[in-house]
Amino acid sequence: MPEQRYPRDLRQLLDLLDSHGKLYRFTEAIDKDSELVPLLRVQLRGLHGPERKVLLFEDVRGANGQRFDMRVAAGVYGLSEEIFALGMNCATPQDMLERWHQALEAPIAPVVVDGGPVQEEVHTGDDLLSRGLDEIPAPCEEVGFSQMIRTGVPMITRDPETGISNVGTYNGFFHDRARMVAGIYPPQDAMRYHWQTARRRGEDLPVAIVVGAMPNLIAVGSARIPYGLEELAVAGGIAGEPLEMVRCKTVPLEVPARAELVIEGMLSTTTMEPKLAFGEYPGYMHMERSNSPVLRVTAITHRQDAIFTPVLVGFPPSDSNTIASFVAAAMLYHNLRHACRLPVEEVFISDMTGGPFCVIRLERGATRNVWQVLQAAAGLSATTKWIIAVDYDVNPRDPDLLIWALTWRVRPESDVVVMRGRQVGLDPSFGATGSSHGKMEPGLPSEYFRVMVDATMSGAYPPVALPKREYMERALELWKRQPGLPEPALRPPWHGYTLGYWSEEDQRLADLIAAGDYKAVGRAAAQMQVTTETVLNKE
Repeated sequence: MPEQRYPRDLRQLLDLLDSHGKLYRFTEAIDKDSELVPLLRVQLRGLHGPERKVLLFEDVRGANGQRFDMRVAAGVYGLSEEIFALGMNCATPQDMLERWHQALEAPIAPVVVDGGPVQEEVHTGDDLLSRGLDEIPAPCEEVGFSQMIRTGVPMITRDPETGISNVGTYNGFFHDRARMVAGIYPPQDAMRYHWQTARRRGEDLPVAIVVGAMPNLIAVGSARIPYGLEELAVAGGIAGEPLEMVRCKTVPLEVPARAELVIEGMLSTTTMEPKLAFGEYPGYMHMERSNSPVLRVTAITHRQDAIFTPVLVGFPPSDSNTIASFVAAAMLYHNLRHACRLPVEEVFISDMTGGPFCVIRLERGATRNVWQVLQAAAGLSATTKWIIAVDYDVNPRDPDLLIWALTWRVRPESDVVVMRGRQVGLDPSFGATGSSHGKMEPGLPSEYFRVMVDATMSGAYPPVALPKREYMERALELWKRQPGLPEPALRPPWHGYTLGYWSEEDQRLADLIAAGDYKAVGRAAAQMQVTTETVLNKE
């Protein structure tokens, strides 16, 4: 994909996706409470990533018969790695890692403008109370199990004393037309710093929830960026230009001028309500029912003909897992390759995990550094459960190749280490309600472990057992000449290559066979003849 200007807003992004064949428009009426997310799940569970399309629902209804003025664009952010890459204005996952690094190194501060499309319609006071959140077509996600609906993200807050802002991908759960519950927890910056400071001061905390933000803002809100480095500026670094922000109508915050919708409100520091069952990133329903602060909605502003963008969580793949996996990998890549200057070529975190399963591909010839890399990764990534290092020739995105490396390049007695000190997060293997945020079920362990695996070659290996490159390239040409044969999509390794245990004499003999002269090889073998007794005595 050629370098181009970053899309200014969701509308331009949808046009970009459409031009790449990644958008499908649903014109028939769709029930947001029982049909919308199941339709999205059909392709998430039934189609491979390259086949998936963002679904733009033009006629959205509710289970109660309500017809919404807003449309819904589902899957905009993390429907597939390819769609997420387009949203980051990148051609490949490797480009995305480098784009992230450059944004951290050269952030671009946002600018405040006088107005923007996100405030074309403003609802406050009696107008807000008469419609409020009922105006927003937030879908039921895990239909038949979900006990709440929620907005898209991110959520913007600011420290009332230092003025440091935070962009976090925290859920906002609907409880009434002007009442929500904010899904933030003590370890997260918005609560650890901003909410706690406001509580100490005896104040509520101003909040702005942004819907229809661009993927760069969703990404930085999902990352563990060091506190004090402004996420809005990192988002500007990804876009290559500053984010344009407008001042909110009822709270002292700024929001993206070209977002689709903003919910403004005050987050209580004195009142909490429980969160009921909802889908979480490990792929199970979250059943903890922990209490979170109540959010009193003070304004809803949005574009005319606004588009709601749900951010799907639940069973992977999903928006949240694709985004969280990338940003965790990107932060680790930045720290390992650029900050620590270790020989790391790529970091991949599977979107089936959202973070805990990490594969690090080393540069060619870097095997001697493998444990330095593994231990550094463990120190930099608190919640990672599995950290696997592979050689330069193993594509970490290919599960078959990963199994191949784990099977034939690992000696368990020396290449696998179990290490203490992991943060468990929402891992349901430690209890049905999770053990996050220090709330553990009785009888659960007080200490958690991770596994580090050296899946690199410990020495010279024989060649990969495939034809050499020139023969495979010739075969590919012949294949493509034949009418009616399907177009091949070769994936590495698609040809053989040497890995150290191969001599010039080995190659000479192989070349003779390829030239059809097996008898010459037979003559060479005859010169190596030994007696049967010699062989048996050696055994």
